[in-house]
Amino acid sequence: MKISVIIACGGTGSRTGLQYNKLKFDIGGMPIIQKTISAFSRDDISSIILAVNRQDLEWFNELVTSLHNENIKVCLGGLDRQESIFNALQMVDEDTDLVMIHDGARPFVSQKIIDEAIEGAIKRGTAVACIDETDSLRQFSEFGSTPVDRKEYVRVQTPQVFRYDQILKAYKMAKANFGQFTDDASLYQEYIGDVYITRGSPANIKITTKDDIAKFIPQDFFVGVGWDTHELVEGRKLILGGVTIPHTKGLLGHSDADVLTHAIMDALLSASHNKDIGQLFPDTDDRYKGISSILLLKEVVIMIKDQGYTINNVSAVIMAQKPKMASYIPLIQVSLAEAMGIDESKVCVSATTTEKLGLVGHEEAISSNAYVSLYKKEV
Repeated sequence: MKISVIIACGGTGSRTGLQYNKLKFDIGGMPIIQKTISAFSRDDISSIILAVNRQDLEWFNELVTSLHNENIKVCLGGLDRQESIFNALQMVDEDTDLVMIHDGARPFVSQKIIDEAIEGAIKRGTAVACIDETDSLRQFSEFGSTPVDRKEYVRVQTPQVFRYDQILKAYKMAKANFGQFTDDASLYQEYIGDVYITRGSPANIKITTKDDIAKFIPQDFFVGVGWDTHELVEGRKLILGGVTIPHTKGLLGHSDADVLTHAIMDALLSASHNKDIGQLFPDTDDRYKGISSILLLKEVVIMIKDQGYTINNVSAVIMAQKPKMASYIPLIQVSLAEAMGIDESKVCVSATTTEKLGLVGHEEAISSNAYVSLYKKEV
């Protein structure tokens, strides 16, 4: 089985705001296109053909030379993607069985996606990587719009794999008939026949917009630490991470005395080089008397976001002799994640005792410490 890959490398970078071909943009120490090429540098792939713009021809030739891989070739593209792919098809060896066509701006294609696409094309003659649509969909018309069933639709990605003789025939027919198509699968289906689907992945993104590029702009990284202790007394609720925990005692404080949330707030403020909660929310201010610490946490998060920070992760420990915390920790993590507007996977809370030593061990207090990491993109 002889397999070739065509990678579409055109584009001007206008939608990314780069003002140059986005495939030259550095991610992880290499240009986007080099990462894409590396995904297809496999023993079962005989050649990789890059379809490039004339203005980028010299740059791509230099890149290919630096890679020292005789299987990588550069092809001069056309006025649009369709013409570029047609030109690249002319460079494929005649004895090739399958051709994979891939967007150069999809550098995160996995080996699993490639494997399944090849297997699907061997069985059925075509394979197009797709993912399920998760958003609600509506169809517009001159009379307004109507909902459609998203289960009947998928989002098309690449690679798209075809028998070489069939996709070449389809492209020749499209050229003869002046047909214009948004992707190879649509062109194939118009002139040859049915297209079969294999699994893509949400991670197999196409880098297209400014927001996509922004994810790879270098970031400053900050770490903060917070610590708090509150006395256990009768007649108070025990609230940790915004969750009320049944116990004979609660924590004493001006607010709800949520020691865990206080430690996290101080860690956030420490990492972002701000004043601590004692200065921001003093216990001499009646506005904060009995207030939920989760509300204060939300205020802190808004403040640091306005300063350009993004929360990367939060890790905290509750130190309490009693009560046992294990069954409440999942609820606490959800509560904190929701308050900070981050995914639950970015929040880790654990609990420990102090083996009956000290204020915590004697059940006189509960303590908590927290570590957070933030990042801030360079302007």
